[in-house]
Amino acid sequence: MIVTVLGGGNGAHAAVVDLTLGGHEVRWWRRGAAFPSGGRLRYLTHDQTCSLRGDDPPHPPERTGTVTPALVTHDLAAAVGGAGLVVAPVPASAQPELLAALAPVLEPGQAVAFTPGTFGTWHGARLRPDVAFLETGTLPYLTRVTAPGEISIPVTASRLPVGAIPGTGPLADEGHARFAAAYPMAVRVSDGLDAALTNWGPVIHPPLIAHNLGAIQNLGDRFDIHADGTSPAVLATTRALDAERIALREALGLPEPHWPLEDYYLERDTSMYPPDAKERLLASGLWRETVGLDHRYVHEDVRRGLVLNVALARLAGVAAPVGSAILTLLGAALGEDLLDPGRVTALLGTDDLDHLRATARTGVPQHANLT
Repeated sequence: MIVTVLGGGNGAHAAVVDLTLGGHEVRWWRRGAAFPSGGRLRYLTHDQTCSLRGDDPPHPPERTGTVTPALVTHDLAAAVGGAGLVVAPVPASAQPELLAALAPVLEPGQAVAFTPGTFGTWHGARLRPDVAFLETGTLPYLTRVTAPGEISIPVTASRLPVGAIPGTGPLADEGHARFAAAYPMAVRVSDGLDAALTNWGPVIHPPLIAHNLGAIQNLGDRFDIHADGTSPAVLATTRALDAERIALREALGLPEPHWPLEDYYLERDTSMYPPDAKERLLASGLWRETVGLDHRYVHEDVRRGLVLNVALARLAGVAAPVGSAILTLLGAALGEDLLDPGRVTALLGTDDLDHLRATARTGVPQHANLT
């Protein structure tokens, strides 16, 4: 299958490697910036073949090598033309600009996957109702670019929730089939809203930022937000925030599993990642990085992800005191009102929860002009 990967971040680098190793014809597009080594990537990863069969050893063997995508290009139309699947591992804050350029060059019946989406399916479907837009509950990889043209992928997802808009029908079925061909660990959920509310980013990262902002700003790269910033108190906040997410899912009638974050911390095989994922992540040493108020954890997981979750909870009549408190505190730090109801109305174009649920399930009528 021809798979196009959009973007130049950690997730895009990992997707180019993983999908090429999976036997797909990979095209790689990024805006403007040069491709390192002409697109040729060195990688360090782990053999996930055993885990996909369900009989993985405790520590999958490391693999190293190089891959070269079939095409590297700055021409978006050339990148997506004829592709069976378009994978977009871009931050949620970059989705509107990307969709504005992408929507005119997509072909009817194509499939586009945001990994993850933060409800990017909603925005894509409103622009191109004749395209299947999918999103995942997490990035398929725990990964970091370690040098130009070099990527380390210590962990690959073992169970990857993915939903589409439309959630049902031939367009959705074909989109899911293509995604599963690229990502065999995919677990289909009911629709794009269901997938958006499996997203762990708005649960993990806002408490880390809110609790550790002093250390983040004063210690800089001497502070590891994951290793140093994850304390019992922070985890207690994270659990409470995840309970609010699950309560919202239940109130909206979304089916189980609700993908509790606890599964990851307790190393259960029902997690999105393998049981030893946290051990591998910490052993890699890749997550010691400078995090500030301009980091993706803020502009994607706070300003968009947590704002969305709390707003949906408000519309559904579900209490979200922890999420609201975090938005109040970080809003003060940012000088913004993150609880302003107008933020989400402007973002989604509606505050009608019934309409939103119905559209996520059945899709936007293809004659509709919602651009």
